[in-house]
Amino acid sequence: MERLKATEDLNSTEETDMDIVTFNSDLQKQVDIFFEKCFSAVGIPYSPKDRHADVANVEQHYMNNGCFWCLLDENKTIGTIAIRIIDDGNAIVELKRMFVLPEYQGKGYGRLLLEHAVKYARAQQYRKICLDTRKQFSVAQHLYRSVGFQETNRYNDNEHAELYFELVL
Repeated sequence: MERLKATEDLNSTEETDMDIVTFNSDLQKQVDIFFEKCFSAVGIPYSPKDRHADVANVEQHYMNNGCFWCLLDENKTIGTIAIRIIDDGNAIVELKRMFVLPEYQGKGYGRLLLEHAVKYARAQQYRKICLDTRKQFSVAQHLYRSVGFQETNRYNDNEHAELYFELVL
């Protein structure tokens, strides 16, 4: 568990405790509720039986083939991020499921999660992180670029993705 100090409000000096924790099965119910809220906020219906099956069963989809983290505020999931191996032989991973609840956005929590995932990928000696996203997530795209991700060609068959990025480690 990584303990963080982050300001709750950018105009405030008051601090709040945040923890980035590695997923365990006790968090699955919270993760389900979290993603239902996140997808609803951006106008995407939550589909845990198909399109979003990976977050409906984090243990199966991430914990044996990468890692999944939750950002907790007083034991409430307010953000997530994951790394999934997509090419073990070439040490390439994919960044997945970087989300922060709408009421926590704009406070640096997405950056904390992204930096945590990049640090993990480097420690595991991966060579490249890829990600896909949609044009509507322009704030996330700015964040990706600010830590060194560059736009690249399509690398997967995600029919919902519109933009592709990579970070060479």
